[in-house]
Amino acid sequence: MNITDEQIEHFHRQGFFLVPNPLGEEKMHRVDAIQRRIEAEWAQTDWPEGLNRLACQLFMVGEPVLQLIEQPDLVDAARRILDCDEVHIGACGLGDASGAIAEDGRPQRQVHWHADGSPEVKQVSIRTALDRHDPTNAPLRVLPGSHLRSTTEVEEELRQLELATGQHDRPPRMMFARHPHEVEVVLDPRWSLVWTPSCWHATGVKTAAGPRRAMGWNYFPPGGRKRDLEAVKHVFAGEWEGWGEERKRLWGLI
Repeated sequence: MNITDEQIEHFHRQGFFLVPNPLGEEKMHRVDAIQRRIEAEWAQTDWPEGLNRLACQLFMVGEPVLQLIEQPDLVDAARRILDCDEVHIGACGLGDASGAIAEDGRPQRQVHWHADGSPEVKQVSIRTALDRHDPTNAPLRVLPGSHLRSTTEVEEELRQLELATGQHDRPPRMMFARHPHEVEVVLDPRWSLVWTPSCWHATGVKTAAGPRRAMGWNYFPPGGRKRDLEAVKHVFAGEWEGWGEERKRLWGLI
């Protein structure tokens, strides 16, 4: 994945940019086929409490997905964007999250506005769709530049927009209303989104039938988040201990 200085500048200023899918059509077809094959087993597995289930699904793909994520050009791009000599993968996932249950108990056909990190959190994520996330399939909505603003400032701005819809009797905990400056990312498998989840984001409403699958992973500088470390150890139990030092470092194991 060759990225330009202008794209990196756009990332730091706006929080994202898009590139042709660096995984390639053939490899994406392979991941797609494996994901369909393992999904039933994954869904029926009683995963230990506290593990990220979507990370476990990604790791169930096994060596093919590890090799994709470990591609030197992707790791080098992350180092350039984060301006550091070493990075590790601290969060990842694969699958369809649209069937999850929201905090208020309703089926989550839409994800509310939130940020997975604050302005001081350095991270870069690569997100690729296995199915087209068009306007009927809950596309990601990103608020450009919000990763540079204080959490309380953005949250209050979104709350006021939500209140302006006239749907609430009291200040809401979760906000879904459109922001005049948001970007709706129609993500096609031919393209990948390179972004910081510290940027505030939500999704559109899923009205289309069928899956809404995606895969993604986050690179962090030294000392950054290691959310899915235990998932790595669990899925690759009895195997990860024999990995080489470079792979262990990339997955935050040493």
